[in-house]
Amino acid sequence: MSTPKDRQLVDEWRSIQSAYFRTAGAIDRELEVRFDIGLNEFEILDLVADSVDSACRMKQLGERTPMTQSAMSKVVDRLQKAGLLTRQSCADDRRSLYLELTDAGRTLHASASAVHRSLLKENLG
Repeated sequence: MSTPKDRQLVDEWRSIQSAYFRTAGAIDRELEVRFDIGLNEFEILDLVADSVDSACRMKQLGERTPMTQSAMSKVVDRLQKAGLLTRQSCADDRRSLYLELTDAGRTLHASASAVHRSLLKENLG
């Protein structure tokens, strides 16, 4: 049996979920129309751009996104094929891969991040 406290938690969860789906959908649609990338592609570009070093280790990226390793690899493959980022082996550890935005990736990210931030403010602010 559900208590009033349980009901409040469920209602709060549904409110968070609703805000997430509404916001993610709006961002995904706008990025697709304007830049021909989806929200997952943008999130990877954004995380790589936010990397403290000039290059981001694939492992670090995996720790910062809720995507599965497989899904993340597919997104990185698409971004690499589109010429938006590069993937290079680490000289000291061949199992490690570094990701870095290309000039085209930095340009697209700068424009797309302005749209992303604007939609976050509009939907969550």
